[in-house]
Amino acid sequence: MSNTAMEFWESRFQANSTPWERGHINPAFAAWRATGELSPCRVLVPGAGRSPEPAEMLAEGFDVTALDLADSAIAFQAERLGAERAILGDVTRWMPDAPFDAVYDQTCLCALPPKLWPAYEAQLRRWLIPGGRLFVLFMQTGKEGGPPFDCAIPAMRELFAQWAWPEQLGEGLRHGLGTVEQPAILRRL
Repeated sequence: MSNTAMEFWESRFQANSTPWERGHINPAFAAWRATGELSPCRVLVPGAGRSPEPAEMLAEGFDVTALDLADSAIAFQAERLGAERAILGDVTRWMPDAPFDAVYDQTCLCALPPKLWPAYEAQLRRWLIPGGRLFVLFMQTGKEGGPPFDCAIPAMRELFAQWAWPEQLGEGLRHGLGTVEQPAILRRL
């Protein structure tokens, strides 16, 4: 990503113009934890921002890494996780030393311009072990433009055609932006 993208996201955090932030644990995350679908493992949180989930994961025994493009978001995560677990980097280029068991994507995909989605999907496959799982919230805006960009399910099924999808998707979750997040757990084939 360009310096312009880095400056854009950093300016949003600096101005506290972050309406996508819930300020508390996402209900999908809580549900996945309660059912045991998301249990302690080596996990990456791309586009982590100031999300509370990485710190919650660390407290629950996960080997968690937070990745973001904005300096202040990484500083926030480093305070909670330690500097070695908070990585400043571009989600379309950064590569870990070893693959992860899981990726938790709450806001990363919908923050990326759709032209970057194929590169990001390829990264997700590279980041995960075979059979690794992507815990994702597909933002349903029903609108053109963004961010957040509309992650319509038919388009997501096409983008993630090389992944195993659940037979049925659960109920979408209302977001304060007036949108809906569609939780899904996809498995890397």
